[in-house]
Amino acid sequence: MALRARSKFVPENKPAVRAGVTLFCERDSMRSHWVRLVLAEKDVDGARIEWVVPGKPSEDLLVLNPQLTLPTLTDRDTVLHPASVIAEYLDERYPHPRLMPADPAARARVRMALLRIEQDLFPLVETLLAGKGDLKTARKTLTEHLTTSARMVPLRGWFLGLDYNLADCAWAVLFHRLPGLGIKLSPEAAGIVRYAERLFARPAFQKTLK
Repeated sequence: MALRARSKFVPENKPAVRAGVTLFCERDSMRSHWVRLVLAEKDVDGARIEWVVPGKPSEDLLVLNPQLTLPTLTDRDTVLHPASVIAEYLDERYPHPRLMPADPAARARVRMALLRIEQDLFPLVETLLAGKGDLKTARKTLTEHLTTSARMVPLRGWFLGLDYNLADCAWAVLFHRLPGLGIKLSPEAAGIVRYAERLFARPAFQKTLK
């Protein structure tokens, strides 16, 4: 039986439509801002931001992530969400500068801090920003959390140590939302203000505001 000869035609190699990193995010979301800050710290070449308007999801996002979770990150064939997963992926995928400690125990402490920020603090700030729900309790609870956290902020350096990490990124976007929320910190929490100023002064954070 004769075999068919292979075609000499070689299809043109075209880059994938979404080659490289694309981040789908919402402008006013703290979690989206957190991941944008991590991306800015990594200074990933060619990374793109695609803004999604709430209630009007893009067709591309609907295909990539039917759950419409924001933020969502695509890196070639990889589709990731939510924010915490994206943040750690970016740190491992683009290891310079490192935003997670090399020591396992130190990494665990950062993850514990992130869990508290995401599960306890972000929702309180979101409640206050939305102006709905038990605002008095949310404001009181957030103030207490910040006062407690101030004890872990050094006079110099960053949260949980001398090296800037993913928890610092999360704190930065949270502090950015505090003005105008009626949060009055006690003198014991004065270190939080100086810490926030150091976070805001970083070039990567300034880049996320443009």
